[in-house]
Amino acid sequence: MAVSGTVSQTVFNTRKVIDHAFRRCRVPPQGVGAELLEVAQENLYLIMSDLANRGLQLWCIERLILPMYENMAQVPVPVGTVDLLNTNLRTIQYLSGTTASTSTTSSLQLSTANTVTTVGILWSAASQPFVIEYSADGSSWTTIETVANPSLVAGEWTWTDIDGSVTALYWRVRVTSGTLSATTVNFGNTPNEIVMARLNRDSYNNLPDKTFQGRPLQFWLDRQLNQPFMYIWPVPNAAFTLSQITTYTKRYIMDVGTLTEEIEVPQRWFNALVYLLAAALAEITPTVDPSLIQILDQKALRALNQAEMEERDNSPIYFTPNIGVYTR
Repeated sequence: MAVSGTVSQTVFNTRKVIDHAFRRCRVPPQGVGAELLEVAQENLYLIMSDLANRGLQLWCIERLILPMYENMAQVPVPVGTVDLLNTNLRTIQYLSGTTASTSTTSSLQLSTANTVTTVGILWSAASQPFVIEYSADGSSWTTIETVANPSLVAGEWTWTDIDGSVTALYWRVRVTSGTLSATTVNFGNTPNEIVMARLNRDSYNNLPDKTFQGRPLQFWLDRQLNQPFMYIWPVPNAAFTLSQITTYTKRYIMDVGTLTEEIEVPQRWFNALVYLLAAALAEITPTVDPSLIQILDQKALRALNQAEMEERDNSPIYFTPNIGVYTR
């Protein structure tokens, strides 16, 4: 039997999604002008934005490490974040040894070989792209992590997690362009995390002293127009400025780009996306037979339901009743 021999190698870009959507509206590609193409791209953006209201898209869940600063309750969350899922407070055991630095590197020589799971950089000027490297002899280095420019300014932390399976005597951070302008570079391991409880707006506003300092154990997520903000409580004191908040974020699907770029949806969602776009275009395209609108709406809902039913990780689910004693 002759088969392709490849899996998931077919490129289904934005233009193909739009073309197939118009075909399902009985509109041939040659009948689609520049204005309709632009309208189709905008509707595609609206559809993918609206999917954030329908639950989780597994490919849009990302792990995020947020720094904390002394006496600062407000923690900004990246633009495009819809919600926070599992959120923990993490403390790290930091390694000590002989430090050395050049204009582009900051290195740590340990007394005995050890693993590193987390690297933190406190920038003294604008951040630069960098790599994290390890070595057995201090002269031949191997890159274990590459970090694009985190776009931070002086006084802000970058925290990066790396594969903790490597044991080495030497560790270093090296910028790949410009100068390493850092006040502090920390190498750590043995992370310890505890769950942070989520508050609602009323519970946070009812706190008697929102500036009370200590170990942050709770947070309220203020979902503003452009980006959310976490308000953590207690407010971090000096002892927790080297701790981090680790969280899984739910973000929007990436923006629709050019017609030749791909859309950020998995292969299993393509048919649903085409039908959703076809249903939207059928309502606004004058040449489409009105009788197709209801048909496309029904097929779009059926395809969307099929895609959403498979949007799961197939892990076991545990239900733990939390029944408390009622007293008057």
